[in-house]
Amino acid sequence: MAEALSTSAWRQFGQRLGLLPVPARRLLCVVVRQAYHGTLRSKAPGRATMPEIHEACGLDVDELHGLLTVLKDSHFIALEGSYPFEEVQLASEPVGAESIWERVLRRCDCTGTRLECVIVNMQIESMFDS
Repeated sequence: MAEALSTSAWRQFGQRLGLLPVPARRLLCVVVRQAYHGTLRSKAPGRATMPEIHEACGLDVDELHGLLTVLKDSHFIALEGSYPFEEVQLASEPVGAESIWERVLRRCDCTGTRLECVIVNMQIESMFDS
């Protein structure tokens, strides 16, 4: 099992998230879901393809790319490949065998908390280890 993430690490993660504009945090939720639960299963964990993100987010191409730039500049994602075959790699330090995003998704599933509550509404406290 992965080692516990400290309360201070969750707070630091929350502080970084809080610097993002709300639309970027909403898109980050889409990216996280597509990276770990998307329909395309042949990609590596923590990766999402541009077509699946675009289809799931409902943004126009310019708005999508603008928000991806915000996420990239904030070091939440990395873009790899060339248009239209770009892939989005979630950037996070692994905690033991799982990434922080896997930990967030698992905790959301276990507690019945929507990912948007944690990422968009900044309810990071629900992720703290007891």
